[in-house]
This record gives sequence, C-alpha cells and structure tokens, in this order.
Amino acid sequence: MNLDISLPMSAERLVPHRSPLCIVDRLLEFSGSTGIVEAVIGPDNIFLAEDGTVPSLTMVELIAQSAAAVNGYNDLIHGNPIKKGLLVDVRGINFMGPCYNGDRLTIKIEIVRTFGEFSMVQGEVMRGGDMLAQGALKLWVPEAGS
Repeated sequence: MNLDISLPMSAERLVPHRSPLCIVDRLLEFSGSTGIVEAVIGPDNIFLAEDGTVPSLTMVELIAQSAAAVNGYNDLIHGNPIKKGLLVDVRGINFMGPCYNGDRLTIKIEIVRTFGEFSMVQGEVMRGGDMLAQGALKLWVPEAGS
C-alpha cells in the first residue's frame, strides 16, 4: 500500500471509478471540507462527442467525482477505508458554457453539510477564469457494511 499522501494525487487512488469511467485526474488541493480537482478532457473521454464537445450534463458527473476525490482523500489521511457513494440529487445546476476536447478543467468542491450518510456538496467547474457550471449535489456515502 502506498502511504504517500502528498498532493497532487491521482484521483484513481481516491474514487471508486476506474478508466474509462473515471473522468477526473488529480486532487490538487485539500483543506478540510474543500478541495480542487483537475480534469483534462482527452480523446478517450467516454462522453466526448464526435464534434469535440462534451455534453453539459457531464459536468454534474465531474462535480460528483470531484466530491468523491475530496471525501476519499479525507478518508485516506484519517486512516479510514475509502468509501463508495452515490449521487442522489442535483439542485440548482447552472451551465454557463461548453467544454471541449483538450480542455483542462478545475473543479472546486465544498462539502457544505453532512447529515448522517448524506452530504450536500457545492461545486464549480472552471476552464481558466471561465465558469462553465455550478450547482449543488446531494450524495449518499454509506458507512462500510451498510
């Protein structure tokens, strides 16, 4: 087991997804209930259309997987097994622009509130200084054995 917990860290160490379903690349920053994740939209992205665009709804999955990376890193640094979660609700998502093949995106995550096995997460998807999407998600992250 690799005990190195330095950042940046591959998202595949922190989320249950594996290629080609893992569409986030690295956790860049972490501070308690917040984090910044990087995703590069490459030609192998399963959501990439023939015209080189990615459907806007893909940004919901980017936020969800980024939240999983933040939660996974929190589990890792506290010596806990990394838990799997499920997206159960999307609230007030706004799409401000498309993303394309070759885009380097940063996803800012804030775990706003946790109640039992549920968390409310606020996320923003950015390309450089341009916000492409923002919104809130509800995640269910059951304890091991639930």
